Amino acid sequence: MSTFELNEAKGKTELSKPSGQVGLGSAVLLHNARWFTQIRWIVVSVFIMMGLAGYLLPENMQRLGLIIPFRWLWILAGVLIMANAIFCFLVFRFKEDYPSRSLKANIWLQIGVDLIVVTVLVHLIGSTDTFISFTYLFHIALACIFFPPRESLLVTLLAVVLYLACVALETAGLWLAPGILIRSQAAESGYPSLRIIIAGSAVFVWLIIWYFISSLSEAVRKRDQQLSSANERLIKADEEKTRQVLLTTHDLKAPFAGIESNIEVLKYQFWNEISEPVRTIINRIDLRSQTLRERIRDILILGDLRTQALMPEQFVPIDLRSVMEDVLDDLGEKAKARGISLDIQVPSTTVPGNMKEYAILFSNLLANAIFYSREGGKVEVSSRNNSDGVILSVSDHGIGIRDEALPHIFEEYFRTKEAAKFNRSATGLGLAIVKEITRNFGLKIRVTSEMGKGTSFEVTFPKMKQKLNRGV
Repeated sequence: MSTFELNEAKGKTELSKPSGQVGLGSAVLLHNARWFTQIRWIVVSVFIMMGLAGYLLPENMQRLGLIIPFRWLWILAGVLIMANAIFCFLVFRFKEDYPSRSLKANIWLQIGVDLIVVTVLVHLIGSTDTFISFTYLFHIALACIFFPPRESLLVTLLAVVLYLACVALETAGLWLAPGILIRSQAAESGYPSLRIIIAGSAVFVWLIIWYFISSLSEAVRKRDQQLSSANERLIKADEEKTRQVLLTTHDLKAPFAGIESNIEVLKYQFWNEISEPVRTIINRIDLRSQTLRERIRDILILGDLRTQALMPEQFVPIDLRSVMEDVLDDLGEKAKARGISLDIQVPSTTVPGNMKEYAILFSNLLANAIFYSREGGKVEVSSRNNSDGVILSVSDHGIGIRDEALPHIFEEYFRTKEAAKFNRSATGLGLAIVKEITRNFGLKIRVTSEMGKGTSFEVTFPKMKQKLNRGV
């Protein structure tokens, strides 16, 4: 037995278990991974230039109160050059349709290598004497953009662990911190240039972080504008397609009405004069015309539900029992013809809604229960109250629905193989109509089914004292 819940009160379909991971798509991840390698070449250039300044101009640096560890800067630059060459080789072989898991692994590897290099740099420059420790914020900010919150938190925790480990080792004397500051009495007593350098380094870090985040945010804004524009075009195209379908469908009503009226004339005036083979053909035409007429009706209903804008005054008190009695007047004979017994246990209950739409909702659910029950079966309709509202249940003991098909039953024209064989005249639009009504009125539907044993639909209506959260 499996269960599926359609919660259109939130404007979306909810499954009992979420599928997929929240995050960026492969194309965006690939763009970010390539952008990351380009930024790393800039960092390499800065390391080399600072190393050259410390090597070629040591006295000038000392006048500024600095001792540049140029050898270590060149070593770090060499490590980054080799690592980035490997990253570039891998990243530029990827394509946009490459699995996002591999792209994320590549970005994770890049961040891991960078954090180790940053930790060494923080140790060399001064983990607690300067603002260099703020360079960890680069990768924390990038991780927040690249990854979902949980993964970006892991990057943050990794940076925290590396930094605290560096400080702990320095404090314990296990990893001596050389630092770039000259600890002279003059420097500590207020050497002006040193203060300017420390303050300038802080501003430099702020500007770099601004550049990283602003450039990535700009890319996100551009992508958002592109998606918004594409979505607007799709909506307009879909509206035009819907309009054309509705116009064409509406124009088909008259020809089919003419076909059916002529068939009625043949049956009531000339039936005895027609041979048996011709009668068989006419009956087939009649059956096919009825099926197409029902499909035309469902298409027009679905179109009306999607294009109408429900106003607050259309939400009036509705008696569920009265609605169900009206539906039974139309479907009672069909149930009787198939030998289906109806057990209706719906007391008089008032909910906010619309009589016409609720009648369509109940009619589709009850018709499905009747048509997909085996002859001589039983359909049960009942209602009950709970904290969420009023729950009306329509249950049958028919063919049931396969587990993998259950999430798709509210899609237009979707029919399982079993349903198509059992009821060939179904239009495949009944539950799509039910979905639109639930979205318009903020209802919930819970479907429970077991293959070969039956299906139960539970519709939750908000109570009169509750404010409807409509999906329109």
